[in-house]
Amino acid sequence: MLSSLPADVVILFLRIAVVLTLYLFLFTVVAVILRELRTESRSQARRQMGGHLVVADPGTAGLVVGETVALEPVTRIGRSKDNLLVLDDDFVSASHAILLLRDGRWWARDTGSTNGTRVNDTALEEETALRNGDEIQIGNVVLRVVL
Repeated sequence: MLSSLPADVVILFLRIAVVLTLYLFLFTVVAVILRELRTESRSQARRQMGGHLVVADPGTAGLVVGETVALEPVTRIGRSKDNLLVLDDDFVSASHAILLLRDGRWWARDTGSTNGTRVNDTALEEETALRNGDEIQIGNVVLRVVL
């Protein structure tokens, strides 16, 4: 079929094919860049929303005053190595407490520990919303919430 067309028409079709290929390539590059920007934007928002814990009193856990621990959406605290924050203190249970990010707010919950968890010197009886500057006491360790 192409052999029956004049050479200048074939060249025109080839030029159009090259231009379409270039536009397809540019579209793909822009789509990839936009996807990466959205992903970075989401992870940056998560980091800003994340907050962290600052060691106010290390007790006997071997931490250093001022040391910080970034909060994960589910932050488990206890003596077991399975926890995000491991506190090697005699008064800390293997699975002592959990901090949760839910609906843009941080919540603290004691997970049935032997010695309990305290927020601002008040024993946690139920899940409690956390605010910037709250102090969480787990065993002999005091952690300050920075949001």
